[in-house]
Amino acid sequence: MNYAELRLKFRHFVRKYQKLILIALIVWGLVFLLNLLMTHRTVEPEAETSYEVHASVIDSSDETPRSMQQPIEEKVKEYVGYCNEGNYQKAFDMLSEGCRKYAFNDDIYVFMDHVLTKMPTPKEYVLQDYSNMKYDKDNLYIYEIKYLDDYLSTGLTNQVYSFTSERMTFFENEDGNIEMNVGNFIYHTDIKSISENEYLKLDVIDKVVRYSIETYKVKLTNRSQYTVVIADGEEDDEVSLKLTNETRKRSEITDIVLAPKEEIELEMTFPKFVDDGDLSTALVLSSVRVMETYSGTDEVPEETIQYEIDNAISKFSMEANIID
Repeated sequence: MNYAELRLKFRHFVRKYQKLILIALIVWGLVFLLNLLMTHRTVEPEAETSYEVHASVIDSSDETPRSMQQPIEEKVKEYVGYCNEGNYQKAFDMLSEGCRKYAFNDDIYVFMDHVLTKMPTPKEYVLQDYSNMKYDKDNLYIYEIKYLDDYLSTGLTNQVYSFTSERMTFFENEDGNIEMNVGNFIYHTDIKSISENEYLKLDVIDKVVRYSIETYKVKLTNRSQYTVVIADGEEDDEVSLKLTNETRKRSEITDIVLAPKEEIELEMTFPKFVDDGDLSTALVLSSVRVMETYSGTDEVPEETIQYEIDNAISKFSMEANIID
């Protein structure tokens, strides 16, 4: 086949299939143009969020009942509004009786100090259900609230992002009304548990539970004519909180030493998250010493301290049940 015949056949082919060839060229051109555009296109990533105000952070399947969600949001809005306005009495009156008494000693000025620490300037806020639990017959819904700068009110811009936060607790009272706690206060309970022997009486009066600590009010009575040493730093874990699975040391580092026949009332604080799933079961005094001679520990030779411990009249541990 010569060159002339090849050209004729090619021209014949083009004429016969020109429509198909034109369509193919158009499709190819569109594909090429689309690829070119996609190659040079900048894709802006879309923010994704799973933020659900009333779904627990600890357990996302656990939500505050729908009947409580809107009332809780309205309470928080009202509370923050009063605080931003400086109307502290109205904000204080919104709190449960237990919160006012055990978190703020029924003192509006103590409450004001708390608010001004959290909200020294007008604040916006973000609310999030953190964990839900049951105490006695009450369902408690523990929220975290973050206070953020209100830039429209302060006029501040280009500032470093910062916030303060606290836990709020909501529950329904016997009348079906929703009550609110702030300042990380969760609940208060009377305990009235007594442990005693011939030397010492331990009376655990009550407990105040905050989100990350438990505080026990106790009364200690020395029944003897001797000095009773409960804690002075010379023994390990002298005062501890017994949980189901472990023990926690007392946060205070102050000595507890009772003179003959002395009676004292004090508070003992222990670190414990209210939603950690563990149970506080007992307050333990593990190294009580009844001393005929006690020189103390400040600037006292170690040999003297050890001699007095070795010659103590009695050494014992004492445990008071504190299960709610």
